[in-house]
Amino acid sequence: MLMVPAKLRSAILIIAAAFLLTACSFSLAADITPPPDYVPPTPAPTLGALYPASLPDTQAGAAIFVEHCVPCHGAKGLGDGPQSMQLPVTVPGIGLPEVARSAPPAGWFKIVTQGNLDRFMPPFVGALSDQQRWDVISYALTLHMTPAEIARGKSLVEAGCHECPARFTDLSEMAALSEDDLVSMIKQGTADVPAFAKDFSEEDAVAASAYLRTLAFAVPAQVAAVSTPAATSGSTQAATGAQMPSPASAGAAAANAAGRITGRLEIPTTGQAVPLTVTLHGFDHSPDQTTGPQEVLTLTTTASPDGSYAFENVAMPANRIFLAEVVYAGIKYRSDFQAAAADSTQLALPPLRLYEASTDISLLRLDQLHITTDFATAGTVQVFEIYAFTNASDKSVVISTDGTTIPFISLPKGAQNPGLQEGQDSAPFVQSDKGVAAVPSDKPYSIIAFFSLPYDKTLEISQPLALDAPSMLLLVPDGMRVDGKQLSPKGLQAFQSKNYQEFAATSLKAGDTLSFSISGRPRTSSATGPDVRQGILIGGGVLGVALIAGGIFLYMRDRKRDAFAPDEADFETSEEVMDAILALDDLHRAGRISDGAYQARRAELKETLRRIA
Repeated sequence: MLMVPAKLRSAILIIAAAFLLTACSFSLAADITPPPDYVPPTPAPTLGALYPASLPDTQAGAAIFVEHCVPCHGAKGLGDGPQSMQLPVTVPGIGLPEVARSAPPAGWFKIVTQGNLDRFMPPFVGALSDQQRWDVISYALTLHMTPAEIARGKSLVEAGCHECPARFTDLSEMAALSEDDLVSMIKQGTADVPAFAKDFSEEDAVAASAYLRTLAFAVPAQVAAVSTPAATSGSTQAATGAQMPSPASAGAAAANAAGRITGRLEIPTTGQAVPLTVTLHGFDHSPDQTTGPQEVLTLTTTASPDGSYAFENVAMPANRIFLAEVVYAGIKYRSDFQAAAADSTQLALPPLRLYEASTDISLLRLDQLHITTDFATAGTVQVFEIYAFTNASDKSVVISTDGTTIPFISLPKGAQNPGLQEGQDSAPFVQSDKGVAAVPSDKPYSIIAFFSLPYDKTLEISQPLALDAPSMLLLVPDGMRVDGKQLSPKGLQAFQSKNYQEFAATSLKAGDTLSFSISGRPRTSSATGPDVRQGILIGGGVLGVALIAGGIFLYMRDRKRDAFAPDEADFETSEEVMDAILALDDLHRAGRISDGAYQARRAELKETLRRIA
């Protein structure tokens, strides 16, 4: 699907977020009666205890990081993910030592929970449990560490303060301490910690603090766990922070860990009769701890008629991540992740449910249509439409797309430069041989359609509807005149010091056309009145549909191809790649991108240039 042009990214996020936040909000003024279709806003996310209930699992956190964090932060946490260059702000390099060492885990937990809309960071309280957020935070805190550093730190701590490891395992205390805090403690001493590191070099003190940090993880060795096939790599495997086995012993360990992986496909009773091929994928960490999981194993087998399958003699070193994949009725399904335990010879993958495929879009229920407008560019109005829908049927609905069109999204006549974008908090689409598919899910899907229309004092918009729309909300800048028989005014809403007029329509049916006109110019005065208070009240992090606004944070559905993500096809000529490199150089010279992110992105563009040339 076509990606949003970079110059529209900021407008999509700010305007769509403004619309969704205010649309879900309410005023404290007693004389305002909620509309008949009013739904109370999702409460601001509560933080709860600022420490984990149990020891965080960095291995589980690694899988979460790949899915939710890599698109913006990058695999190494350098702020160079595939979407980072399209944001109007610089993505923090959380994998950089100077950033990670100064960060208390509790601080990152607050951000991951509540988000930071000013920096385009979405909250994840709805997508991840408390423990999952602590898991991914703990993994992120290891991105700047190396196995050698942790091993040296372990030796230094045990030699200088044998009883200290037990002292640094309190989860509530460790969540509040950064690595810099730990360095200060062991250098200066406290009431119960001797100043055993007072004569350490800075490098040794940092190594000791890195090791102490890992003591608050479920299994400290997981921070340095490396499991690569002996046939393809001579890298060593870290068993603990203090010992690195030789390549031979690592290979032996992998061989001894060979076992059986089983699973089950839940096939519809009217399912396809031909045998189904199941593909098993295995992922390990590379020797460089900052690179994230890498695929190291791919096996195939045929499922039995009852849906069961098994893989025999599979190398199962501790912490290797496995998932199963199967293509059914042209749709690619993937199971949830499962990690191998130490010395395990049996592993059962979660059941993978399959569904019959259908192209009947009437099986989708459009819960709400949001439309907002931006008149920032003279002579043009940018229109953003957010379609939030669910699939409550028992079939996977195939949404055919060529990357620029969707069957149930019809744009007004005269729409220019159209594009489509998956909403950030959307239920994940899966790949289909005809585009993408929406599997049955209680969680809503969302797609953002955007386009421009010429504007000269007045504009007539006729929006065709292909699905029933029980609720439609429209947002236009204050000062504009809006006329439409289907619209009901809902008053002013405020967001980021600007006032917007809100209008609503209900009970629109498939085949109807929503028609309205806009004229005039936006008022430039700042927002005032009770709506400013309400914007402040909800601005801390309203969830639910508000997350739809973060459409650029894509779900990583496939490591090689993503129907919603760009690839080399975005560059048609080597000249376009060169232009991108020059633009990147300008950003770096202006200080708007870190050295690490700049070097990594420049290397990617140079590789793209090499392949295109």
